[in-house]
Amino acid sequence: METFRLHNVLSSLYILFPFIFLANSAHAAPYQTRIHETGSTFGAPDPYGPWQMIPSNPTEDLTYIKTTNTGTGRVEVHIASGSSGFRTRTLEVGTTFVSEDNGTWQLIDADGDGRPDLVYIKTRNTGTGRVEVHIASASSNYQTRILQTGTTFYPEDNGFWQMADFDHDGKLDLIYIKTRNTGTGKVEVHVASGASNYQKRIQDVGTTFYPEDNGVWQMVDFDRDGKLDLAYIKTQNTETGKVEVHVASGSSTYNTRVQEVGTTFYPEINGFWELSDFNHDGVLDLVYIKTQNTGTGSVEVHVASGKS
Repeated sequence: METFRLHNVLSSLYILFPFIFLANSAHAAPYQTRIHETGSTFGAPDPYGPWQMIPSNPTEDLTYIKTTNTGTGRVEVHIASGSSGFRTRTLEVGTTFVSEDNGTWQLIDADGDGRPDLVYIKTRNTGTGRVEVHIASASSNYQTRILQTGTTFYPEDNGFWQMADFDHDGKLDLIYIKTRNTGTGKVEVHVASGASNYQKRIQDVGTTFYPEDNGVWQMVDFDRDGKLDLAYIKTQNTETGKVEVHVASGSSTYNTRVQEVGTTFYPEINGFWELSDFNHDGVLDLVYIKTQNTGTGSVEVHVASGKS
């Protein structure tokens, strides 16, 4: 009976004062609950290249692009399946690329066949005197290059480089998030279109963020409106004393922040951070691939849910 009366009271309050309930729900924060914490098949430390999550089922797969100190003398791609809890390696292969580390490496589907191709954004020591884009296809087991080109950008390393389909034309665009030495005095987003073979800029803009390098910057569709947003995973010198997620919306051309929140993680820089939909629920989660100083002695995957 008491439960029934309480339910009626709450229902009446909601009808009379719905803003109270909405305000409370609006304050529920994402990234407070860890939904995955596990070691993997990879021994730690292994600091010889970038780590990344790629789409798969039922959860994402763990990838390692090993760029130096490789057994094959080539850049290598290693993948551990999410379905095995990252215990089983589904791919270990040398690629067409000789070992080097003069830029940014990324696995992403570039040719539309649903498989992650190996992209090398070479930002220094390039033959063309420009930032270059090199892509080796997954269909060739990373032995055949399907693109090698200079771009509109002169070589520099003042920020983060990334490939993504910015303008939704089915072709990957080249994105440069410039975080220091900017002309506007703000963090800037620069985009060269894939349709122009990276010769034409389709965006050059300052943002709401002042220049800083206390974490990781990434372009993602955070608010699911079809436009890429600018995300900053701040891993050091945070006001909350936790790793923080800050997001400026693409719809505001990065001038309005739609997320600023502390997370379940304490600040540390022993691995790779990213926002991705780890569990395929349509909401971006915070993933930490810890590659050094791990408790298990292996590379670990830690995930905090993006759901509030």
